[in-house]
Amino acid sequence: MSDIDEVFTKLGFGKMQFIMLFCCFILQLWMTNEQLGFGVVIAGASCEMHIHDRRLAWLMAANFSAQMISCFIWGQLSDSYGRRKIIGITGIVAIISSLTSAFMPEFWGFLVMRTVGGFFIVALVVCLMTYLSEFTKISLRPRVLTIMSYSLGMSMIYVPSLAGALLSKRMEPSGWRILLVCNQLPGIIGIILLIFLPESPKYYLSIDNQEKAMHVMERVCRMNKGKEVTLKSLGVESLTQPRLRLASEMRGRCYGTKQLLVKHGKIMWFFFIIFFTLTGLGLALPIWVLRIRVLTATYEEMVPLCDRLEGIGTESHGETECILTYAQMTDPMIHGCVVLGVFIVTSVVLSWLSRRVVIIAFVIISILGCVALNFMVHSTMILISFFAIIDPLLCSVRLASSLLIDLVPTHLRGKAAALITMTGRSGILLTSVYVGYTLSHSCYVTFNTFIVFLLVSGILVYCLPTEYQHSSFSN
Repeated sequence: MSDIDEVFTKLGFGKMQFIMLFCCFILQLWMTNEQLGFGVVIAGASCEMHIHDRRLAWLMAANFSAQMISCFIWGQLSDSYGRRKIIGITGIVAIISSLTSAFMPEFWGFLVMRTVGGFFIVALVVCLMTYLSEFTKISLRPRVLTIMSYSLGMSMIYVPSLAGALLSKRMEPSGWRILLVCNQLPGIIGIILLIFLPESPKYYLSIDNQEKAMHVMERVCRMNKGKEVTLKSLGVESLTQPRLRLASEMRGRCYGTKQLLVKHGKIMWFFFIIFFTLTGLGLALPIWVLRIRVLTATYEEMVPLCDRLEGIGTESHGETECILTYAQMTDPMIHGCVVLGVFIVTSVVLSWLSRRVVIIAFVIISILGCVALNFMVHSTMILISFFAIIDPLLCSVRLASSLLIDLVPTHLRGKAAALITMTGRSGILLTSVYVGYTLSHSCYVTFNTFIVFLLVSGILVYCLPTEYQHSSFSN
């Protein structure tokens, strides 16, 4: 029997992987439109939907609560029925829910449809990186997954660029509704591409389906090496992988979860805290940054951010929050360029430094950004401080995910990804509610509390093994 990772090394990163990378890139672009780009939609919908700080906090809380509740379900199902099938079904339902939310006439209907969309879209968060990684040889995984994450920056440029043209005009239907519809286009394209792609061969091996695993790998072989090359010509008669699930693990759904929390318990608890912090701050704060910039746009006095926010009530909303100019979209577009740049630099740096070292460096940069917000008085420097907090964390989440994928066996990866995604979504939920209720009253406490959580996370990352080189950590 041939080890499947050794076979992937023989086949190289070829045509099949490039097509899969493009498909996952497009789907990730759509997911980012839906999550990080949602802040731009809300900025345009604030007046029409009467969305003040607390409504925004609960809108985000409802959406991410649904994600937190459902992600473990999708992790279990992806380990049982396959990554591709779950991505396809849930992606279609999420797109339909988002399109429906774009035409809701009032806030509560809008909230319900966004919550339904969140319930399904989290399946892609759980499955997409695992799906792509299982077609990629181990040594290339960190860089390939980082390249896929370029789509975060692309989305953060695409959404505000389109918003600048739509939200500055009075039209029927409203510009933010058209923007929300346009945000679904990459998802529709990605789901259509996914129809023509195969299921993960590692998933088939994990359910003891040798025939289908060989069929998928034969397809990869012919696409990468040419129609005249077969697995048999490369000396591959059958496939295997380390740490295949045992018969006892097929008897019950809860057994795999127990294995994760007992056999891999220490590392999993480290990841729970790391993802709670990195995901919570990295994905919740971008939505608040745009709102903060809009609220303080007319403030001319050179004082720190928290002094600017003093006295702005949580119920405040006004015309400037709805009819936005193209100039007000400049900050989000710049942010997208910075995020894209950080991911590109990271993919290069990973050639020389380990993921653990890069994550720790990013956490330190984020801490410095939090400290800087206490003192910066110029609007540009305040914006740079926000970038320093958010952007390294967005990249760190991807690197930490690739570490986790290397750590756990194939048949537990869906569950592991679901558990840390659930933890990350709870971090987003609590961060959103926390910022919504403290920003106008105790702003300095809000941002300095983040420093404590980042310090703890940095220490835990430092305590992780530098590389998972042991055979038990390498399937």
